[in-house]
Amino acid sequence: MASVLSRVARAYQVRLYCTTARHRESPLSSPPKLSRLPNGLAVASIENNSSVCRVALVANAGSRFEDIDNLGITHCLRLASGLSTKKSTYFSITRTLEQAGAEFTCSSSREYMFYKVDCLRNQLDLVSKKLVQITSAPAFKPWELSDLNQHLRLDLAKLQTQPNILVYDLLHQAAFRDALGRSLYAPEHMVGKYSPEQLMHFMKSYYSTGRLALVGVGISHEELIDYSLKFNPFAAASIAHDKAKYFGGEIRQDTGGDLTYAAVAFEGPSLADSDLLHAAVLQNLMGMGPAIKYSAGTSSSPLAYAVARATSQPFAISCINVNYTDSGLFGFYVIGRPKEMEKVLHAAYKQFDKVLRRDFEEKDVARAKKQLKAQISMYREGADALIYDLGEQALGSNEILTTTDLLSFVNSINTSDITKLAKKLADRTPTMAAMGNLSYTPYIDKLV
Repeated sequence: MASVLSRVARAYQVRLYCTTARHRESPLSSPPKLSRLPNGLAVASIENNSSVCRVALVANAGSRFEDIDNLGITHCLRLASGLSTKKSTYFSITRTLEQAGAEFTCSSSREYMFYKVDCLRNQLDLVSKKLVQITSAPAFKPWELSDLNQHLRLDLAKLQTQPNILVYDLLHQAAFRDALGRSLYAPEHMVGKYSPEQLMHFMKSYYSTGRLALVGVGISHEELIDYSLKFNPFAAASIAHDKAKYFGGEIRQDTGGDLTYAAVAFEGPSLADSDLLHAAVLQNLMGMGPAIKYSAGTSSSPLAYAVARATSQPFAISCINVNYTDSGLFGFYVIGRPKEMEKVLHAAYKQFDKVLRRDFEEKDVARAKKQLKAQISMYREGADALIYDLGEQALGSNEILTTTDLLSFVNSINTSDITKLAKKLADRTPTMAAMGNLSYTPYIDKLV
């Protein structure tokens, strides 16, 4: 499940509210830099003088851009990222990366595909050649795609053992149906149906001019620009995609077992909304699980406090807040014993609604802001986190926000801002997803 940290790190639109001057993030780091090249590639970098260089090609080509005929194609592309290209075999790519001591990964979200390599600085020239081939000249040989089907089925089998991920997927499907409702995983009936032509068509459509960014951490901006000239994005295609529309609804999957997983959410702020970080503060006010290992977390979480009073059985509850370019979700996620779920969900929903409709105290908002600032700072200390953050900001903004920028904006949030957002969320249509043993789990209409 996406954390608040990643969502806050992607808050490029709050630049409209940041008026402080840019400062160095640390004595060893240079400020982030962003350039847009004639070949349509955005280039963003942070030089932190690390001995390890991390470079990623990011494409605005996540699962939201799939259609009914190619559902799950981004899942297939994720797994096919290391296969043969038009210039190198699968064996050659693997051998080159291993001999260079490099690590290559491909991951995706509902909006982006990330192709990332980590290597020593003196190996980047060799490694970058493979990254260019993987992202611009894949071969998609039929026999290799046939072998890939086993990995697709394995991924889907593993997914069935992770109901915490599945219920989050179902929540998006119930809330948005299409676009952001598209799963990050291929449906079972599509395995074996992805053709080389279909995969190539998707790449030519979405790995194109204006939709790609090359980002790096631990590399100078000038050097990264030199490497970016090796990339030739596909010509911009005339493609139409639906803007995410929030519907609200309910999806349930009764799979039995000893636990029940449920999520309830309302439409939340998008990345372009002015109250984006306000929602992150509100999330901390609601509670995101215990901050101390093995503690109940009831002292600072009104949600946990309410559920603890309703049941003596073990449970877990956390406020969720996810943001995309044109919509978002804000709500809570809970795990509990099947026979206790009616009491748990009623207590959680009642408290959630109560918190949204009340006036907040200054001291509670101050605590939540401190928690958020700590989360932002700790999250952005990691080079991997910076890579993903740079990619999404480069594709969605005209500048790169620093940690200082984000902290400055959090400081400017006041209690009345949070109260206003909360009351606005309280009047929206809820969405619910549940799976596991649903024998005692109420429907959404029993909660509202």
